[in-house]
Amino acid sequence: MLFASFLFPVAILAVKALALPSQSQTSAIELPKGYSIFVPEWEVQAKPGGDKMILKGTVEEVLDELHGINPNYEQDFGLDLSSPTYLSQPAPAVEKRDDFQDAHFQCNVTIMADARVIADGAKHLKGVKGQPRGDPGPNSCGRVSCSWKSAIWFCNDNTHSISAGSYQMLADGTYHIMKQCTAGEWVSGQTWHKDNWRVLVGRDKC
Repeated sequence: MLFASFLFPVAILAVKALALPSQSQTSAIELPKGYSIFVPEWEVQAKPGGDKMILKGTVEEVLDELHGINPNYEQDFGLDLSSPTYLSQPAPAVEKRDDFQDAHFQCNVTIMADARVIADGAKHLKGVKGQPRGDPGPNSCGRVSCSWKSAIWFCNDNTHSISAGSYQMLADGTYHIMKQCTAGEWVSGQTWHKDNWRVLVGRDKC
């Protein structure tokens, strides 16, 4: 992992995290040297066996579009995304099959986010089928979830484009951060996957 390359001063990162606008405005962001943002692309199906399509934005935006195309999206795919995760499980445990179980992590890299909302975002990530795509890095990050000023980022530290195995993997990385870095109701941190990409959790403007 390119650990050192991402650790620019925390104060700068915190200011940038607060200043980030919606993803449609990312081209206007003034970023630290060597750090860039991409709008995530999602290869999804609105119906089982249906045509694959590419949607852009956060998981919340993508699910809104999928529900617009197919109002029975959750039922058709056997999902339950309507009840927030945090009502029953504020900090989900990492599953044994997860690649992140023993992954390196770092806490307090940005201003803290609401752990309950982050858990809900992770649940939404688990509800989307397909593979996350990351633009060439290093330090190239896409905001895959953001709600109530609490965001999950997918960051590519490779010098080429990548596709992670599934959105479940991003959720697993998020749960690992929550397990290691949650302080009361708040969480901030990042964790690295063996394939040189990472998940980052923290406060953002949304």
